[in-house]
Parts: sequence; C-alpha cells; structure tokens
Amino acid sequence: MAVLSFAALVPQASAQLPMGPEFQVNSYTTGNQLYPAIASDSAGNFVVVWPSDFQDGDGQGIFARTHLASGVPLGASEFRVNVYTTGNQLAPAAASDPSGNLVVVWHTLHDGSDMGVFGRRFDSAGTPGPEFQVNTYTTNYQGRASVAMDAAGKFVVAWESIGQDGSGRGVHAQRYDAAGVRQGSEFQVNTYTTDLQYRASVGMDAAGNFAVAWTSINEDGSDGGIYARRYNGAGVPQGGEFRVNSYVTGRQYAPSVAMDPDGGFVVLWSSSGQDGSNLGVFGRPYDASGVPRAGEFQVNTYTTNYQRLPSASFAADGGFVVAWESRDQDGSYTGIFARAFTASGVPQGGEFAVNTTTSSAQTHPALAAQPGGRFVVSWASFTQDGGQFGVFGRRFALDRIFQDGFESGDLSKWSSAATDSGDLVASVLAAMNSTSVGLRGVVDDTASLYVQDDSPDDENRYRARFYFHTNGFDPGESGGAHRTRTFIVFEEAPTRRLAAIVLKRSAGAYSLEGRARLDDDSQADTGFFDISPGAHFVELDWKRSSGSDANDGTFELWIDGVSRSTLLNLDNSRSAVDFVRLGALSVKPTATGTLYWDEFDSRRINYIGN
Repeated sequence: MAVLSFAALVPQASAQLPMGPEFQVNSYTTGNQLYPAIASDSAGNFVVVWPSDFQDGDGQGIFARTHLASGVPLGASEFRVNVYTTGNQLAPAAASDPSGNLVVVWHTLHDGSDMGVFGRRFDSAGTPGPEFQVNTYTTNYQGRASVAMDAAGKFVVAWESIGQDGSGRGVHAQRYDAAGVRQGSEFQVNTYTTDLQYRASVGMDAAGNFAVAWTSINEDGSDGGIYARRYNGAGVPQGGEFRVNSYVTGRQYAPSVAMDPDGGFVVLWSSSGQDGSNLGVFGRPYDASGVPRAGEFQVNTYTTNYQRLPSASFAADGGFVVAWESRDQDGSYTGIFARAFTASGVPQGGEFAVNTTTSSAQTHPALAAQPGGRFVVSWASFTQDGGQFGVFGRRFALDRIFQDGFESGDLSKWSSAATDSGDLVASVLAAMNSTSVGLRGVVDDTASLYVQDDSPDDENRYRARFYFHTNGFDPGESGGAHRTRTFIVFEEAPTRRLAAIVLKRSAGAYSLEGRARLDDDSQADTGFFDISPGAHFVELDWKRSSGSDANDGTFELWIDGVSRSTLLNLDNSRSAVDFVRLGALSVKPTATGTLYWDEFDSRRINYIGN
C-alpha cells in the first residue's frame, strides 16, 4: 500500500554508514596478533596480513586471511605467508591488483647480515609462489618495507637501509614485473643523505607510475620532515625529491602514501604540536603531475593528546579516506577513527569512530577501498579476542556512490553504455549548471540510449540527482506514445526494475513522474508534475522496507529543489539496488529528438540538492 504525502523526509546527517558489526580476523589467539596490513581487489575482496606470536613454531610469523567483499572469511582460519620460520618475521605490508593477485613483504633475520626484506606472491586463487629476498645490499639492516601494485600486477617495494647511502639510514626500492621478476637493480630514492631517511611508504597507479614518501631528519631545518619523489612506470625519476610538509616546527614523521588509478596521490603524516596538542594527523594532496592540489590540511578535529599512524585509500569517486589512532577519544585509551575527503583534501563530513569495542587499546589501523564507495578498516585490539592483541576489522560505506565524470569528454567513468553507434556521447552542447561537458542523446530509432553505473551494491537506500533538458524531445506523441523513461533503478539478479523517472509529453506540455515497484510487482506512482521546456534537475530518494510486510519503504521525488511527492508505507523489501541507467529508455517507434543530461550524482543518505 502507498500513501501519498507532500512532506519531505528529514535526511540523516551522517556521511558514513557502517556495513555490519566489527569482526575478528585471527582465529589463533595465543600471544599477540598485531600490526595488520590490508589489500583489496576490484571486487572488494580483501586480505588482512599480520605478524603472529609463536604460530609458525618460532617467534613471530606472518599470517593472512582472505575475505569476500561482504566481510565473510574464506576458509576456516588464517594461512601462513612466510616459509622461513626461524626467529621473527616482522612488519608486513601487502598489495593486490584488481584481479586479486597478492604480494606480501616483511623483514626478518634471513639475509646473513641483520634484517633483510623478503616477500611472497599469491595468485588470485590463493596459490603461493616461493618466498624471495627483495634487497640485494645485505650489510646491516634493511626493513620496514612498503609495497604497491599496479593494474597489471607489477609491483614496487620500498624500504629503509642502514649505511647504504653513506650516512645513517636511507630509502631504497626495487621494481618487479607481474611474474615477480626483478626489473633492474634496487635503487636509492633519497638524494639528501645526511642523518636519517626512513619509514618509507609507496603508492602506485594503474599504469605503474609510483611515488615514495619518507621521513627525513633535519632536512627541513627542524627535527623531522616529510619528503617524496615520483617515478614513471619504467622507474625513471620524475624530478627530484621534494618536501611535502609546509609546517616545519617539531617533528613530522611516519608518512603514508595513497595513489588513485590515474596517478593523483595524497601523503599523510603525524605532526608534533601542529594541532595544539601533542601529535596530529596532516596531509597534502597532489595531482598526477606532482602538482599540489592544495596546501597541507589537518585530518583530525579532536586534538586532545595524540592522533597518529594514518592510513589512507582512494575511494571509487576519486576522494580518499583516512584512518588513524586517537588517544582517549573513545573513552578508553586509544581508538580508531576515520574521515573522508575529496581528492583536493576537502572534508566530506566529520571524523567518526570505527571500533565499537572501546575497552583498553585499539591501535595501528590499516585501510583499503572497496567498490561503490565502500572501504574496510583493520586494526589490533587488546584482550578483545581473549588473548593479548588480536586483529579486528569493520566495513563502512561513504555517502557518495558515484559522479558522472562527463568532464573527461567521454563515458569511461561509467561501467558501460548503450550508445547506438554514437547517438549517445559526452558533448559540450549538453553542458548545464556551469559545467563544460554533459551527455547528449539523439533518438532516431527505438534503441534505448543509456549510461550504466554498477557502483551500487545491494543498497537498501539509494538517492540520485541529475540535470535534464527536454530540448523539444518528442517521446512519440504524434503516434499516441507520450512517455519515455529517463532513469531506472535495478536489482541485478534477477534483473528487476525497482524505481524510475518517467518523462511525459501531452499536447506539447512536459511532466515528470516517479515510480516505485512493490514486492507484488505492482507499482506506486507519484503522479505527473508539470515542468517547463528546458533544463531541470531531478532528485529521487528510494528506501527499501525493513522486511516482508513491514510496509515502511519510501520514495521521494524532487524537481528543481522542491519536494513534489513522498510515497510512504511501501512494501518493497524484496530487492536492493545494484545498478542504474540514465538516458532515453523504453523508446517508442515514433519518438524523435535530442535529450541532454548532466551532473549525475548518487548518494546513500543525504539530500544532494542544487
């Protein structure tokens, strides 16, 4: 049953949604399981890696557990990564390509002279290759490795090495192809060698370009500073090292680099005294050419005691998420907090708590992105698993799901498109609301024209907004056909239409209607609302009911920022949103003309507006 109301629903204020409770990763609980690392593939499946006390029979070993994108673990327990088990295997890092091929690196007393860096590759089915040594220079210590992988499975490892650059510690790296074969020799990253350069972090884009950041002592005239250097896919430096931090008082240390598939990147670090109280988390974003997108920015808003150890990952919409450890903020020693930002470092909502168990310490977060604005955070929690430290995780979703990307001049950001031999294109003619490019569709036959977004993933609430220009389009009025769907929301399996926006023209006058499908396959309609010829922006908010016969689903339609109708008491629990199509759909034989769309934006919660 549907009840028609003209009162708008009050949107929630949160910009993030927890996707279920926190979960325990490790099944072996003796001693400590601490310092997790995490990597995810293009489907959102992820692997958590950590060092574990005594589990491999001697000291610490490296263990891992694979999870489906939903957070469900694969297999009854974790698996061992290291082959060599004598002594301690420490400080793991992990990276995955879109197909799920994985590489894990760590350091251990195994190269004949103090610590050395070792690694192991696993294919997408989880089949391991041999353990291999990364560093070729073995004098003194080489450790604290970081690893990143490109879309083809090529990867780069960066680490710190004592004495190799002639003074204290320096940063070195080694490139590999997708088969794990060395590409050239290991190379020195830092050019300033006085004192210490250490705590390297590396990020890589889809094409294999990469950036390395590290801490350098006294180079910026103070205790510690953050420096970085960029390389192309062949390992050729793209300029010299450069300072990232602009605030130089005290110490800036322990950087973390995240890079998006197109080469834009962000560097995060901990800074002493800059936020007014002990340590705070700061960052700076860069474009793919290494040009800063903005100055350094503060991540944390809670500043009491310390906030440190940032980890970051880029989301599907081009923004990024940062997780960090905060002292006393959750009421009991340290807790894990996170915050979302645009690619330029503009906050998207406030910081939020990740862990729900707050007793004692939750520490050392690691973060990985999943498709559709989702991400997963892993951390170590003291005594929560019944032992000492154990590894836990939780999944979250950002409010924003997808934006159109027409400004690139093509449709590549969309999952797919039905263009009917070029009838649907990105065009400057379709630009609206001060944009430079929109979507133009020429209707000259019955073929549906649409772009499709597959970013939604079993969404229980889905809202979208787009600009739409009628441009004199005729849906087939002369032949008795008055209606064309311009936006449809679908469930994927089985394919089922859940909601739609319908354009109508009758006697030359245009109107729009919203429709929502119910569990019995009937539909609830808002009725048609007149619109003038020209450009309008349309927004819908679809919400699934909480259960069969709960009758608490809703559908709301806005036109030009005005809520025109809210359908309440919908019985629509049967399906969730998996993909959407924007364009000219269900086209009739006599339809003709050109339509324009622009500024498509989809969210999970908040009103988008104009």
